[in-house]
Amino acid sequence: MSELMVQTTQLSKYFKTVLAVNKIDLEIPKGSIYALLGPNGAGKTTTIRMLLGLLKPTEGQILVNGIDVSSNPKEIRGKIGLLPQFSAAYYDLTSMQNIKFNLELNDIKMETVQPALSDFFNRLEITQELLNKPFSKLSGGEQRAICFIMSAITDKDFLILDEPTSGLDIARAKYIRSIIKDLSEVQGKTILLSSHIVSDLEELAEYCGILVKGKLVFQGKRDEIIEKYAPETKDFEDAIVRVFNSKKNDVKTPLGGI
Repeated sequence: MSELMVQTTQLSKYFKTVLAVNKIDLEIPKGSIYALLGPNGAGKTTTIRMLLGLLKPTEGQILVNGIDVSSNPKEIRGKIGLLPQFSAAYYDLTSMQNIKFNLELNDIKMETVQPALSDFFNRLEITQELLNKPFSKLSGGEQRAICFIMSAITDKDFLILDEPTSGLDIARAKYIRSIIKDLSEVQGKTILLSSHIVSDLEELAEYCGILVKGKLVFQGKRDEIIEKYAPETKDFEDAIVRVFNSKKNDVKTPLGGI
């Protein structure tokens, strides 16, 4: 396996008596798109929060680009671009003001990213009128598109995208998938993708990690999961469902994950 952007060793997290993440060894190669999958309560959110340094592991180690997250949580947060599941923008500012403020926080000059911004605006049909609207006045899909731009326009080498196409129309979802591909294939960024939308996963995921009740029950290339679990159908969604169904009764953890 190539050089790793993320490596966890026996990573575990308890919330009192609840074991949310159970000794997982994630390996996310640099420059790849890695899909972290699992049913509700599998431990995905807890894992992501530990990668960001927002939660301290109960046991185990996390390295992001060789940096120990537990020892350097603030430094790590400055090196990861994040698209959270819910909007992380100021609702009383306009969309453009939110984008500019995000650039200022990351010490990025507007002129250095203007060509990329213009490309994003064109591809996602973000008009000047929309940019001048208060964020609170945008539709859910428009808010999602703006938040995606805010995460993608930074100079971070590692991006965590949580449900990036949720609430988007078909056209914008398609364009965001194409941008994510470019970020990985052209710019060499590493992307951790968490999504329940199968079309996102089928098109984008190069590697997959599947969590069930806090345990990492599969990790490998996208084609490997198909070959192992759905060789006769060659269907990615079918393979994922079969993993969930085959492992849910095998994994025994106290009260499940979060």
